[in-house]
Amino acid sequence: MQHMATEAQQLTALRDRFFARLPEVIADITICGHRTQRLPNNIHFCVEGVQGEALLLSLDAARICASAGSACSSGSTEPSHVLTAIGVPRERARGALRLTLGASTTEEALDYTLETLAAIVRDLRSLAQRSALALV
Repeated sequence: MQHMATEAQQLTALRDRFFARLPEVIADITICGHRTQRLPNNIHFCVEGVQGEALLLSLDAARICASAGSACSSGSTEPSHVLTAIGVPRERARGALRLTLGASTTEEALDYTLETLAAIVRDLRSLAQRSALALV
């Protein structure tokens, strides 16, 4: 409890830095919820053109822990009813990703996450585009 305020400030700074850099490395993302009026350790966004489960598998292979969807729809393959209720289109909600920061989270860890995530999204979007072209 005695470190709670300091930790909240540190996590807020890390979270805000991540959100500032996210659109620089990945196009077509939607931040879920208010950008600053949220828990200090919460990063939640949707990536257009990819499925959350595919993101999770690739992130897991890169040793990055994340969750898909919203906390109240964990384990479901359907888009989160919470995300659709706040206006996120169903297809975009399928690409939802949630990261939780902790006391041991560093700028370097978040930079690694951003770089890795950008490469994964690029690969998944490319694969989806090739698949779509093959169907035509």
